[in-house]
Amino acid sequence: MWNVIECSGHPRDLGFEQGLALRSVIRERVAKAGLPLRRRRWPDLSPFASGGVRGSGVGREMIRHFTHLAERADGLARGAHVPVDSLLRLLEPAAPGKAGALGLSAENFQGTTGAGLLRTLSDLPGVVRRSRPEVGFASVEVSAPWQVSSLAGINEAGLAVSLVPTAGESQPLAQPLGSPRTPLPLADFLVQECLQRFEDVEAGIGWCLNRPAAGEATILMADAAGNRCAVHFSRGGRTAERADGAVLLAGTPAAELAGFQAWALAGDAAGPESPVRAEGGGWPLVRLVCSARRLELLDADGRERTLSLCAD
Repeated sequence: MWNVIECSGHPRDLGFEQGLALRSVIRERVAKAGLPLRRRRWPDLSPFASGGVRGSGVGREMIRHFTHLAERADGLARGAHVPVDSLLRLLEPAAPGKAGALGLSAENFQGTTGAGLLRTLSDLPGVVRRSRPEVGFASVEVSAPWQVSSLAGINEAGLAVSLVPTAGESQPLAQPLGSPRTPLPLADFLVQECLQRFEDVEAGIGWCLNRPAAGEATILMADAAGNRCAVHFSRGGRTAERADGAVLLAGTPAAELAGFQAWALAGDAAGPESPVRAEGGGWPLVRLVCSARRLELLDADGRERTLSLCAD
């Protein structure tokens, strides 16, 4: 079941509205993770200079390099009425899950016109979020209730962006407490940054190649002009791959990529041979159509829902 929420305003406002709308789900997740639920009555700034979460962990790097997302995380914690440190502990890389996660960028597939993206989704409790920031492009995205960035989305300029984990297992949120090495912020954060800032693939490539980021993943991008690319993140560095007419693929299990491509380009997303119908229901999917500025959800049972940046 997917919740659909609207968030608008400055970064803290965006986060606060999300936290308020999804408070019970977020608090349940925090409790399940064994993290504190009680917020401090008076703010304590010492964790920004010392400590394992914001002082030396991914939270500190988020504050340094992704200010808007850090403010959004603070608003999200306030709206959900949980400590911001507990929330930061939940900002883990998007895990492939037991069935993995597959992504594809192509042109004119499954009855769409122009460039677009297709990505399988995990069974996390999902949220479809319309973000209308005070500064930057509005977008509609798929995310998790406790995440400030998104797994996939499309903005009002027609830029579609999706992150596909490529490691066999999810990577840890941060180094162990006391580690002398400070972790970089996650590549996951770049999805929301690109959606808010850019209208074309080339601008997104430059941002993804030059911002501090870590993790093993691929960011797929496509725009309304028909340009497509993949930016690959690995322990060895990062590279950009432009489509030049080819289909771009990413994800795990790698052995299923060829079959995923064959099905995606065959045309019928809800057909009997569809991966979303296979073996116990398969995967739900998100499809991003650049020319229409549209996000389409296909549930594992074949039901489809279309959302755009306009009211539905």
